Amino acid sequence: MKMKKILAFFCLVGLSLVAVAQEYDPLNAVVRVDTIYYQPNFSMPWQNRMQDSCCGSGVVITGNRILTAAHNVTDATYITVMKQSSDENYPATVLAVDHDCDLALLEVEDQSFFNDILPFEIGETPPPQTQVAVAGFPIGGDGLSITQGVISRIETRTYVHSYCNLLCAQLDAAINPGNSGGPVVNNGSVVGIAFQSNNRGEGLGYMVPTEIIRHFLRDIEDGKADGFGSAGFRYATLENPDTRRYLKMTDGQTGVRITYVCQHNRELLQLDDVLLAIDGIHVANNGYIRLVTGESRAFSTLISQRQIGEKIDLTILRDGKELVVQLPVKKIEYLCKDFLYDTLPDYYIVGGFVFTTLSYSFLDEWGNDSPPAELVSKTFTEKTSPDEETVVLSFVLGDRVNVGYQGLMALQLNKVNEKKVINLPDLISFIENSEEEFITLTLGENDYPVTLDLKKLRDSTPAILKRYRVPADRSASLR
Repeated sequence: MKMKKILAFFCLVGLSLVAVAQEYDPLNAVVRVDTIYYQPNFSMPWQNRMQDSCCGSGVVITGNRILTAAHNVTDATYITVMKQSSDENYPATVLAVDHDCDLALLEVEDQSFFNDILPFEIGETPPPQTQVAVAGFPIGGDGLSITQGVISRIETRTYVHSYCNLLCAQLDAAINPGNSGGPVVNNGSVVGIAFQSNNRGEGLGYMVPTEIIRHFLRDIEDGKADGFGSAGFRYATLENPDTRRYLKMTDGQTGVRITYVCQHNRELLQLDDVLLAIDGIHVANNGYIRLVTGESRAFSTLISQRQIGEKIDLTILRDGKELVVQLPVKKIEYLCKDFLYDTLPDYYIVGGFVFTTLSYSFLDEWGNDSPPAELVSKTFTEKTSPDEETVVLSFVLGDRVNVGYQGLMALQLNKVNEKKVINLPDLISFIENSEEEFITLTLGENDYPVTLDLKKLRDSTPAILKRYRVPADRSASLR
């Protein structure tokens, strides 16, 4: 990069021009991340897709760690990093990853990589209308690219990588494939990580703000990422005065009406409780709070700032009386698993019937088409026990033992011989240990019955696996 561009960059982000003359070029801390990855096929769960590769960006922070986007290194088999001052690629490995917030940390074994790098500090998320710079290695060239922009708004938004709703900042700077994981800089500090864009409009780029980055860095201090929890309830706004009067709110009170309480919170909260405040911060009738700066945020941002296991103070109005409850921040477990990143799907095959567990990754196999509604409904259905999962018949490997049922696919397995199926190990135990002559699989929302000779089903499995070149009747985790 020419010196004129470097000077323009530092003028923009507010660093002293003396920094340019330092021993280290600060731009060396912005690195290119190249990944080779190998993803499973979730509808045919014993197979993998063809090996592929992607390019992203990252930034060196304190401790010689490289902060990047999680989706840059998901299902990675080989990762390398390169700085703009060198043509050498250095192997890197994932130190920590949180798919909820789409962030990851990389480490490089060869410490000489950091010899001419001055790590960036994590700053504070600036308010809207602040000018920032986005640095990274987007498509269209090989060199480092720097674009200028302004923070347009800060609000909760769905993170595409995880479907989690977390705090997000919108930029009008260009964010293209390859920019993901690169730093957004202001006043010499990282104030965000570029991670996604919106193709439905122009100049709609997004960054992970530092509130989320700090949560991630604190979360992994114990060596594992727990992710982000929730308060465990749903709500309705209270902008209608008659509804407020019905709930016995006074003229000076504002809040939201609790309409659903998750199982683990039902001893603390009740339907028609009114949430007035969180940790003493008042909640408006539209579900928003006001920061000391005057900015408006969804009240859920106060909850997502807490680590899982911590407690928050909720001021509740119940039957006209105020009370304070301490609510633990937890992850809610649903009958549909999250995206299965960096892990292989579970499966079990008997008599050509391919069973797996429901996950966002399985639903994602439909691409632009809509997956079955009965399976989608499980994405917001809570588990009734920790071991419960949704077992799905993915499809049937055709054989004479399963004639008449070879067109079945993407159906929930509800029961086996009138016994509810809890999970895949539960199904396997029945298949292997039952002494009954026949087996009836009850499938789908209409309880479609499939009745077969159990011994024939078992005996046919090895030949079916050989014919379809399936290496085993179950995933390694179930052996």
